[in-house]
Amino acid sequence: MELIYYRILSEGPLFWGSIISFLASAVFYLSSVGRRKYKVLANGVILLGFFLLTLYIILAWANSGQPPFKTMFQSLVFLVWNVTLIYFVLEKSENLYFLGGPTSLFNSMVLIFSVVFADLVRVNLPPALRSVWFIPHVLFYFMGYSFLFIGFLMSVLFLFFPSRKYLGEKHWSGQRWKDYDLFSYRAILYGFVFLTLGLSVGAIWAKGAWGAFWSWDPKENWALITWMVYLVYLHMRYVKGWKGRRAAWLAILGFMVVAMTYMGVNYLPSAASALHAYQ
Repeated sequence: MELIYYRILSEGPLFWGSIISFLASAVFYLSSVGRRKYKVLANGVILLGFFLLTLYIILAWANSGQPPFKTMFQSLVFLVWNVTLIYFVLEKSENLYFLGGPTSLFNSMVLIFSVVFADLVRVNLPPALRSVWFIPHVLFYFMGYSFLFIGFLMSVLFLFFPSRKYLGEKHWSGQRWKDYDLFSYRAILYGFVFLTLGLSVGAIWAKGAWGAFWSWDPKENWALITWMVYLVYLHMRYVKGWKGRRAAWLAILGFMVVAMTYMGVNYLPSAASALHAYQ
């Protein structure tokens, strides 16, 4: 209990301010149905949370002198930052405002959960991670994970909302109806592109750092499994014409594999000596 209390105090006002902002924005999003004033407020509050989290990451980077992506806590914070950024892109480009509530709730829950892994001491990057490839590798993967989260969320909405569509504000193209299945596919397609970039950059980096493109590290293996699951998803849509429920269930399975790759692998016995284990 004392350890958790210390971790709570150690993160400071920017971190906790972003959590409060995301929680408040979730409430405002839920209250905004049919009320424009709450919609504007919800967008403003989630933007505040994103701004505070951005400052938190910048200061953490400046104070440590290294990218704050090494530990589990740091990666969870960066995941929330990426998910919020992707939400803003989709909200503006595709008018997917209704994703704001689930996104805000997800962000606040992940940040609260991350306190369990809060860094009590500074963790220095090992020599192999001090590479120009480190930042693009991490960025590509977390952008990919963020798009795949949106695809997962869309698939859940498709399966458990009878209408399987949502009536949004009029889009610039004149389209008024948004199909969960279609937007799940599009988000997963973007996510797959970023996964491919992350996997490719990681292989190039590994060749320079360890002398081989692939070392059969548990994290690498599960990253490859994740990539292959989404390759199957795209193949089944393009070649077999899978849509609707079958595609949605496969998208949900894919995100479960993402969760295993991101967090579950760390608890495998073989991860103790893994090159990619979070500290």
